[in-house]
Amino acid sequence: MLAVLAIFMVTLGRELFDLFGLLHLWLAPLSRADRAILEGTAPYYRQLPQRQRRRFAKRVKYFLAEKEWEGRDIALTRAMQVRIAATAVRLTWGFDLLLLLHFNRIVVYPTAYRDPATGRRHQGGVAPGRRSILLAWDHFEAGEQDPADARNLGLHELAHALWLEDRIPNEEDELFDPATMAEWRQLAEAEAAAIRKGQGRLFRAYAATDQAEFFAVAVEYFFEQPVLFKERMPDLYGCLARLLRQDPADPAVARTA
Repeated sequence: MLAVLAIFMVTLGRELFDLFGLLHLWLAPLSRADRAILEGTAPYYRQLPQRQRRRFAKRVKYFLAEKEWEGRDIALTRAMQVRIAATAVRLTWGFDLLLLLHFNRIVVYPTAYRDPATGRRHQGGVAPGRRSILLAWDHFEAGEQDPADARNLGLHELAHALWLEDRIPNEEDELFDPATMAEWRQLAEAEAAAIRKGQGRLFRAYAATDQAEFFAVAVEYFFEQPVLFKERMPDLYGCLARLLRQDPADPAVARTA
């Protein structure tokens, strides 16, 4: 009887510990050290009003806690994790809370890695079957060094994850309004055809690969050259702003829906 009671108390203690851990996760702010990393490495975070900074930091905390983090041939530091999480929150900022739940694992390599299945080298990718987002750290850092060149590996690969998350059945599927997505696909196909003919209005040629790559490249331009994107392609820009529920061309507009 005493043994049964002891097991019950231990089990209850663990459950209470888990409950308090969850309460702490949801209620406590991001640590001071992690906020310092955001201040030093995330311009998007720095330009937000104070109240929205607190909201952004909390969402970074949730993303950090929800993912499994793995470094392959690289020591994965807390600063690296925070920077990746901040990129994810920047991309999904227009939504109430979006964690890309299907992709529960972030794998970081020091540089471009070889895919064992194809033998090809990659700077990043998404593996929905393994529920993983893959990033080469040197290319992630390079993408953040120039915030206006529309080449950002973190945004690109996380955009791929978002594109897939919309269609994978879970608590976060059907993120995008169907009518807006249908409009996006039509506009994207028309612009991709123009790019293939050498008549594209802004995006680099890689955008014309397929719909998924077009979306990922568009996200890079959306965040890094928003004003030019809006001027050159107001139809596409407006449609993407509605899909992502934000308008970076107008810093005063945190959300469009």
